[in-house]
Amino acid sequence: MEAKTYTGGNFNWVAPAYDALAFIVFGRRLQRAQTVFLDRIPPNAIVLIVGGGTGWLLEQILLNCQPKHVVYLETSSRMLARASQRLVRKALVGSVEFRVGDESSVKPDERFDVILTPFVLDLFSEQTLHAVFLPRLRAGLKTGGIWLVTDFVQPKIWLQKGLLWTMIQFFRLTAGIQTTHLADWQKQLAKSGLTCEERQTQVGGMVSVEVWRKIKR
Repeated sequence: MEAKTYTGGNFNWVAPAYDALAFIVFGRRLQRAQTVFLDRIPPNAIVLIVGGGTGWLLEQILLNCQPKHVVYLETSSRMLARASQRLVRKALVGSVEFRVGDESSVKPDERFDVILTPFVLDLFSEQTLHAVFLPRLRAGLKTGGIWLVTDFVQPKIWLQKGLLWTMIQFFRLTAGIQTTHLADWQKQLAKSGLTCEERQTQVGGMVSVEVWRKIKR
């Protein structure tokens, strides 16, 4: 899908350097944050990963969570190719469907026990989250299912505020994301009808890792 049709942008151009850039700025703290609540994924779960990048998180899920099936949804064909190559290179075994696309690529009849959006919600405006992104994914989450979110939140320290602003501008330039500031995605998740069950801050307060559950249809 072309970046102009997808408000979350497209990371094809930055894909070769994405992991290295993240490591230079944050070390392994972003990776560690994504593992905080992986133990909440039940065995034999049907899992949707949206925007999983080069596949590091997928690797952890296959190694530690024993999912029944994983749909790996990425707008960037280069990111998806790297994730697929990672499985081959590390001889990881599991039922994984790699799918190039955005939230509209989730099929109407698909239902998931678990949805993961690692550093994805920060790409969108609140209007897009409210009107498009969250409703489409929520429809695919089973009643009683969980949504694991790892994402940036508004920091209180000025140095962190400057870093977050710089990151948004960088990805506006390189990936074409449309958001100009960090949306209050926690508020939008609550408005969508999901319930936050657990929350933990990481990366000096810049990142929140959360477990949201769909209680009602």
